[in-house]
Amino acid sequence: MSLYVAAAGLGLLAVALLGPISSAMAGARWVDRAPRAGVLVWQAMGAGALVAGIGGGLCVALERYHAGFVGGLDEMVRGFSDGRPLAGLGVPDALGLTLAADLAFLFCCMLGAVTVRTVVSRRQQRRLIDLVKTATLETGAAVLDHATAVAYCVPGIRPRIVVSAGTINLLDDAELEAVVAHEHGHAHERHGLVMLPLASVSKVLSFVPFARLAPEAVAGLLEMAADDYAVRRLDASALISALVSMATAGAAPKCAFGLSGGLVSRRLERLLHPGRRSVPVALGAIGIACLLLSVPLAVLLAA
Repeated sequence: MSLYVAAAGLGLLAVALLGPISSAMAGARWVDRAPRAGVLVWQAMGAGALVAGIGGGLCVALERYHAGFVGGLDEMVRGFSDGRPLAGLGVPDALGLTLAADLAFLFCCMLGAVTVRTVVSRRQQRRLIDLVKTATLETGAAVLDHATAVAYCVPGIRPRIVVSAGTINLLDDAELEAVVAHEHGHAHERHGLVMLPLASVSKVLSFVPFARLAPEAVAGLLEMAADDYAVRRLDASALISALVSMATAGAAPKCAFGLSGGLVSRRLERLLHPGRRSVPVALGAIGIACLLLSVPLAVLLAA
């Protein structure tokens, strides 16, 4: 396979993953039956598009060696080590190499900047919570003196689970325990880390469907995953009742319960019909994720 043909195929794959496939995935409801696997598919889509974009640029840059992708990459690395990295570099080669380098540099910079900003912000929030909390529940949740019913998790090495006085007044003991268990699900499964790569592209590349749709879709799936964590430990009816009560009260915690109308109804439907959770769907989604990652790598190795 010609490297130019491989580059064209990888370019089309990247465009498809970031555009129409992302749009179709955002409207899919089968992911509700296996939310963790759905998150994996979204991650694989982003990673596959990144690999395809960088690989496509490298294919164009390596065509001049006429040694295939692996051989050409070896030749280019030798050129760098020998002090002649630009030997024989034409305009198409330079454009391809620039594209690959820019994509890698842009992603690393965005991820690094968002990671640093998020880590600092979360550390400040945890310190503030420790200062202003009025009590600590037996479940480890910090209580804030606030009339609005809110519950959320601040991620980190030592995460903080927060509930307001309004939440305690609104819910009974079983419902409150379910809410705290839900937030412990976010902390235990490191959902804050899952969202970092998506947050890094959502603002800068908002014109790209994947960057616009993935954060919201993954956030909703993580809410469902936290629901599953809670109901494995507690009665689902308590979580259902708590979710209805907090949604009716108009609470809008930023990093805990997602309370948009569509998401609440989807979460309630899952909790009311636990039989709809499907292991075969999860296995199929994992297979799709592996395929999305393996296709660009297979094209590069075959080129």
